[in-house]
Amino acid sequence: MSNPTNQAPSESTQSKLNQGFAWDPNLAANAFAEVPFVDVSSFKISGWMVTGYKFADGSDGLAFYNGKAALHFDNNNNIILSAGPPSQSGCGGKLIENVQQKMEKAKSITIEVTGRDDGGKTGKSENEKGEVEDDEMPSYSLKVYGPCNIEAIGGDVAIKGDNITLNAASTLNLKSNKDINIQAGETGGKITMNGGSFDLNTAFFKKNLTGGEFSEGTGEFSVDQKKPGASVDINTPGSVKYTVNGDYTVGVTGDYKLGVTGNFSTSVTKDYALEVRGKYGEVIDGKMKTEVKGVEAKPPSSQQENYILDVAVNQKKEIASYKVNTGGKVEFAALQDGYKFEVGKQLASLELANKKFEVTTGAKLGAIIMDEKQGVIEHGKTSKVTVDPAKVKIEAAAASSITVSASDTSILSPMIYLN
Repeated sequence: MSNPTNQAPSESTQSKLNQGFAWDPNLAANAFAEVPFVDVSSFKISGWMVTGYKFADGSDGLAFYNGKAALHFDNNNNIILSAGPPSQSGCGGKLIENVQQKMEKAKSITIEVTGRDDGGKTGKSENEKGEVEDDEMPSYSLKVYGPCNIEAIGGDVAIKGDNITLNAASTLNLKSNKDINIQAGETGGKITMNGGSFDLNTAFFKKNLTGGEFSEGTGEFSVDQKKPGASVDINTPGSVKYTVNGDYTVGVTGDYKLGVTGNFSTSVTKDYALEVRGKYGEVIDGKMKTEVKGVEAKPPSSQQENYILDVAVNQKKEIASYKVNTGGKVEFAALQDGYKFEVGKQLASLELANKKFEVTTGAKLGAIIMDEKQGVIEHGKTSKVTVDPAKVKIEAAAASSITVSASDTSILSPMIYLN
């Protein structure tokens, strides 16, 4: 049966009531709703009643009810099913349909499930982690054996809930003809993905991070670009740090440029090698210092000298193979043992040692030798002048030697010739 429509009083009516009751015929305009006229009403089996009714406009309805459950065909062509609370059988309030096939067609369908009176709790059980949880029956359950299709033609599909779980026994496919949007929270949330492998096949991949990006794992990390001319750019106003416990290899087939506006420091614990197959140049605006400590390497090196500079012969013999230009004084300081300069093999040499000065022009040629005992000027090992604190000795292959003692003042000639 149609229910009367309760209407809230208008503001003018409510104000009159607040001021005190005063009779106004207009106040009773909607006091009574339209009610039907009963055509027939009779009791049937075990308290069930059948009632037929009709309205003044000619519409009619029929109801079959017992006060708890009802089947109602109202005057608006609606079919109303009402299920009441349980009876003595212990089961009630349910609408059960058991058919071979069912088809529903309607312009719109609205289903509202108010939930179970006890919240759906049926008891307690222990989960896989050993925690005790409440067993709850769902307020709404749909179980389908076989394929299940849900399709909205020309419209949207919206599912809302506190927690939503999609559980696929085999494969979960998310497919869209245009875009897929995933949002966790309004201003912040968390998206967690767990899987054995993650494959991404797309033309472009763009990330916009306001916090940070952190990767942690025990596997490999590889970037393989197959497009010729593809580039990798990293622009950061902060710092970049690499910590490599194994080997670090960089292979560049083109140019390699490194620009540093601050300090540049390289620290190598073991060996350091630099191989340049083209030209090599250095421009230093400040000062430069090279310090070689000669610490014994482990394992020992085959090189015995602490520092070796090996320059090949220039293709043009008249041009120096090694050249030093300086705008000021050049100073060499050997704190011990001295210097030795050698030209070719046994061609010429200059040796500056502790209390010794020796210059040779090659085998069987001239030489100058000075040490703490004497000074010698010789040529070809045949002609020699020896000067020591006690005497001056002159020797020649074609003449006898002459020895002048330091105390002999009889020789006053400034030059002596030996024929």
